[in-house]
Amino acid sequence: MRNPVEGKNIVVIGAGVGGLSTGILLSLLDYHVTIVDKNREPGGLMRSYSRRGIDCPVGVHYVGALDTFEPLGKMFGVLGISVDDLFYRMGDERVTDRYIFDDFVFDLPVGIDAYEKNLRKAFPLDSAALDVLMKNLREIAGTMMAPSFFLNSGNPFQHMDHFRPMGELLDDLAASPRLRAVLAVPCQLIGVQLNDCPVIFHHMVVAGYLFSSWRLKDGGAKMADVFAARFTELGGNLILNQSVRKINLEGGNVVSISLDKGVDLPADAVVAAIHPKTLLGLLDESALRASLRERIAALEETDGVIAVQASVDAAAHGEVDYNIYRLHADERGFIDDGIFYQIRRGDDQGTNLLSIITRSLYNDWSSWENTLTGRRGAAYEEKKLAMACDLLRKAEELFGPLKNALILDVFTPLTLRDYMNCPEGSCYGVLRSARQLLKIASLNNLPIGGLCLAGQNAMAPGVMGSIMGSFNAVRQLIGDQRFAGEFNRQL
Repeated sequence: MRNPVEGKNIVVIGAGVGGLSTGILLSLLDYHVTIVDKNREPGGLMRSYSRRGIDCPVGVHYVGALDTFEPLGKMFGVLGISVDDLFYRMGDERVTDRYIFDDFVFDLPVGIDAYEKNLRKAFPLDSAALDVLMKNLREIAGTMMAPSFFLNSGNPFQHMDHFRPMGELLDDLAASPRLRAVLAVPCQLIGVQLNDCPVIFHHMVVAGYLFSSWRLKDGGAKMADVFAARFTELGGNLILNQSVRKINLEGGNVVSISLDKGVDLPADAVVAAIHPKTLLGLLDESALRASLRERIAALEETDGVIAVQASVDAAAHGEVDYNIYRLHADERGFIDDGIFYQIRRGDDQGTNLLSIITRSLYNDWSSWENTLTGRRGAAYEEKKLAMACDLLRKAEELFGPLKNALILDVFTPLTLRDYMNCPEGSCYGVLRSARQLLKIASLNNLPIGGLCLAGQNAMAPGVMGSIMGSFNAVRQLIGDQRFAGEFNRQL
């Protein structure tokens, strides 16, 4: 979409953090906004759920760069959402993440200077490589802090040398296997392998958490409700438990959407805060040229995950202020297996929550591909339970015998597929690999008047990437000049 929309009626499809943020921004600009979501509650992946009175996270385990003058903090400020009401700062022990490998441990600290100090202490023979890496990291971190990160003409990632694969850069720098392994961990957070992860995305992830790291105080359900309440208090209309059946066009421009329940909503523009492959199913086949449809349909996905939520005795297993990664790397420094752990405050009954997440391929669950959540049968439940028990046994290698451990819930790529309506159940969306970036770039300039994408599939994954996608969608709708005029002071 190239020209700003002229009308005031905007429909947003999807009430995740990207859709709700888009709705808030447009409502602040006096547009009439309706958000439609197929689920009974708003929030998407940011919404947590309760099991035995314990809040279990789905997609928001921790976030970075939320301080007042940091990128995500600035965006929260524009949205009018209080960071302090929802989050608390991590790093009381000056550690955000602890990477535990077979033969060494590396701590991700708070602050870029501390990070460089830890790297140089751990890898003294990589001094020349670290000179280059830290220079690049500081440059990208500086770009993220500048207003131009949000206010330029459509893409904050302007330096082409930052789009090369991280693994290729490390090859050129002759980085040691151990340094390579440590630098591979942030790639896991966006679901891309080191050899295919663009330098820009790797450094954005690292910089974001080095700026500052935060956890939710009261869980993702409250965060989702706060975003939804902010949208409705600004006059937005939130329609839940209804699916969009079709986006209707006339003369190549959006005119309305049709809901499954037989209602049509007029729209001068539609923001699709959904997976781009799902968007294809809402358009007539003739709406996009065949080559573009094929390009979108062929986009690779990030790998799926299996997540285990378990309650443990709080006296024996107190809350850990940092995240723990148990990782296995080969002799070249490539991570072939990794597990993420958090131990968080649970309930008032003496239990804490142990969350465990590791990779699980969509194809691993192909036997149940044509089933729906809650109707997959005993064999599926047995496989989930067996994998969960194995992950708990591995957790005991780190935490010792898990006293009073009780599995509360297990979710798989199929769970996320059904909940989020994403084709292969990926919580990170399309694969943002170096070899796929040009294909993804075309998503930000769809040749349909009044239609654009938002959310993590539009700009970058995660909470920060999703909200950035919302800002970018609003920029497309209102035009660069007005966007800069409205938000220059705040950003």
